[in-house]
Amino acid sequence: MLRTLNRWRTGYLKIRVSGFFSERFLNICSTNQIEIWELEPKKDGFFCYIRLPAFKKIRPLARKARVRVRILDRSGFPFFLQRNRKRAGLFLGFFSFFLLLYVLSLFIWNVSFEGNSHYTRETLLGYLESEGIRYGMRKSGISCEQLEENLRSRFPEITWVSARVSGTRLLIKIKENQVLFSIPEKDESPCDLVAGKTGTIVRIVVRQGKSQIAIGDTVEQGQVLVASKLSVMNDSGEVVRNAYVHADADVYAATEYTYEEKLPKVQRVSVKTGKKRFGGGIRIGSYQWVFLLPVWGDNPWNYVSETTQLCLLEDFYLPVYFEKIQGEEFISYERPYTAKEAEEAAKRIEAHYLENLLQKGVQIIENNVKIQENGSFYIIEGQVAAEEMIAIKQPVADMEQPAETYPKENEETTEIR
Repeated sequence: MLRTLNRWRTGYLKIRVSGFFSERFLNICSTNQIEIWELEPKKDGFFCYIRLPAFKKIRPLARKARVRVRILDRSGFPFFLQRNRKRAGLFLGFFSFFLLLYVLSLFIWNVSFEGNSHYTRETLLGYLESEGIRYGMRKSGISCEQLEENLRSRFPEITWVSARVSGTRLLIKIKENQVLFSIPEKDESPCDLVAGKTGTIVRIVVRQGKSQIAIGDTVEQGQVLVASKLSVMNDSGEVVRNAYVHADADVYAATEYTYEEKLPKVQRVSVKTGKKRFGGGIRIGSYQWVFLLPVWGDNPWNYVSETTQLCLLEDFYLPVYFEKIQGEEFISYERPYTAKEAEEAAKRIEAHYLENLLQKGVQIIENNVKIQENGSFYIIEGQVAAEEMIAIKQPVADMEQPAETYPKENEETTEIR
């Protein structure tokens, strides 16, 4: 590629070499390091290409080898200038184009991020916008060192950042911390554990507090499961004082969920007709032009577009965007569900409901679904037997005395008598 451009820049000729000693002439050119390419032997001589500066050196060589050299074609930049020397507008447009490229190269037209997973591209672009860094700003107005420091200060999860300007592109590489930046402070305030849902207790593990239930008990929502109030007694069995702790326990209960969804017997179906439309668009800065043939008929169309930014070299982006548009015609009509389609719709509703339960940490034990017809609807009813943790924290509202905690291990205790 570079060799071809260099040949075009200096100019080159297509020549014919004829004579009895043509081979000797080629050997002499090779000895004198004169480049000849695309050599083609024919009946009336050898045809080849040679650079314009080298052609001026072969005249004595041609006389020495007793051959005739004839120019058949001229190509390259010097001949282009000679043929168009009277076209001032062409040269003005030519140099204006390169002047425009130079001016555009002074600005930022593309911002790229690498390595970000915790922070989205939109979040980072919004922060750059607040810092005055945006598309179309001058490259000289960006301090990469200051930008790196600001990003580390603003986003604590970013442990390393590198920013550099290459061409018309601002490239920011990021490494994020994959562990917790800080350990949350543990809550030790007095609280009870109450039932967040009605169910039957199947397992209980108490770490702190006093259990108010047993396995097999049926509890109602809001009922106290583990109390924070502990009574401290003396040797005589009398209550000396009450201590309040931060109740902590795992309480599992068998629970039930029911859901009901209505599904219309008639569904709207969209079918492609097979007709397609193709178009394109171009956007330069804030100006946009779309080229698309008009639509004939009343049927709707779906369009998909793909946008590409103009990039001359690896990092030389320009504020020019090309859009490729493809449209497909479709028709919509209503038709009733078949029995199989209604069953599949019920399964989708069931799967969506169960997925929501699993995301909440609910363990599914049994699931039953049935479909009933009711007028113009299908009634989809589901019943789910599950097992889950039902204990939720509830702060202690009224304490008989200030909260006290048990002494930690290896601490001295004072006996009250």
